[in-house]
Amino acid sequence: MAQRERREEPKRPPVTIKGVRNRLVFYLDDACAFGDILADLDEKLNGAQARLLSGAQMDVSVYTGSRDLSEWERDEVRRALSRTGSLLVREFVSDRGRRRVTYEPRLVYGPVRAGQVVVHPGDLVVIGDVNPGGLVAAEGDVYVLGALRGIAHAGSSGDREAVIAAADFRPTQIRIADIISEPPEERVPGVAYFEYAYIDGDRVQVDKLWALNGRRPRRRSGEGTRGREEER
Repeated sequence: MAQRERREEPKRPPVTIKGVRNRLVFYLDDACAFGDILADLDEKLNGAQARLLSGAQMDVSVYTGSRDLSEWERDEVRRALSRTGSLLVREFVSDRGRRRVTYEPRLVYGPVRAGQVVVHPGDLVVIGDVNPGGLVAAEGDVYVLGALRGIAHAGSSGDREAVIAAADFRPTQIRIADIISEPPEERVPGVAYFEYAYIDGDRVQVDKLWALNGRRPRRRSGEGTRGREEER
């Protein structure tokens, strides 16, 4: 009796990309080595699909199957995608309890120079200046422990409670959620103002930083801080 030939099942790629509604979903194979995932990501982001993945900003969900990525691994994936300049990771989702992973605050040492873009899905703290032409963006709050002279975007996923604060508040443009504001009035040269911007109604307002505790006392205790794993 002739022996049937066994057909090998087609090998699944380490990374599969699909468009779902208004975002992209990156499916990571949970059975292959993480190094293979990074290599396949690099090939897709810089190869034939590069033009399709560039252009207008696109939100990204990363589905990891039964694998729970470490914080370092998530940072590596986010860093690879952010290099396109248009892909912003909004969440990591795994099968283990269907958990949605959010982020601890990210600490960045400045200066953030012209042409440099820093994005983070949680709260973002910049120790140093954000120079004209630099951009910092976060789904949570943005804090600049230096001079903010570039562009800052807080609440980038639509959080209107997010704020932008700086030790020297001189931005070229600020944006909170979907509200954009032009620079505040001219400042006295050499005088720094530790202030913060927030949404009041449908306008961005600027106030002295000490007033923030009165507006949002929950932030004092750390409530609302992004960076925990939440059950769906």
